[in-house]
Amino acid sequence: MIDIGSGDKPFWRGDVFFDDLELGNNQRASDKGTITNFGKFVSGHLPKTPFMDKEFDFSFCAHVLEHVEDPAAAIQELMRISKRGYIEVPNGVQDTIAPFHSHLWLVFLEGNTLVFLRKSKRLHEVMLKNGLAYKYLISRMKNPFIRIYWEDKISFEVINPFLREDMFEAVEADQPARASHGLYIYVAGLLRKLFYYGQ
Repeated sequence: MIDIGSGDKPFWRGDVFFDDLELGNNQRASDKGTITNFGKFVSGHLPKTPFMDKEFDFSFCAHVLEHVEDPAAAIQELMRISKRGYIEVPNGVQDTIAPFHSHLWLVFLEGNTLVFLRKSKRLHEVMLKNGLAYKYLISRMKNPFIRIYWEDKISFEVINPFLREDMFEAVEADQPARASHGLYIYVAGLLRKLFYYGQ
């Protein structure tokens, strides 16, 4: 099993962990750096990976696709290297109310299809100001995240009506990484010992 975009919270069931060390820490909300010693770690930039076709039985990809420049290419790569998997992204409704500094895309679910809508610089500004009055709604959302399991094929659509100069780019919000990941690593390591390595 591969964890794509493992970052500072690698999935405890993973065997291989893939993330881009060149991005630093500016793509996440925490101030913790990428964990590279939890299993086999490979640094690289999605959508290109060094893995063979269908090398993995399962891929785990959580809170990554809203950050990538080309979600279509990233999804094609997920389907190439794995037979099935799990995808999790923030619901576009949540991101409309509280747009995150490095989310390039608003993602919605139409039936079983992931729909990616590129943010423009202007749209991000408007949502940032407008959302202030509606932040209380996020805690009332039934599904603040879109979660899908897929096998063989991922249904998706990409909508990008903007010129390159109008597209929103991730805002630098780099924070110094803390050396310790504390409780998360302890609990994840314990789960691996109890339920994973014993099999």
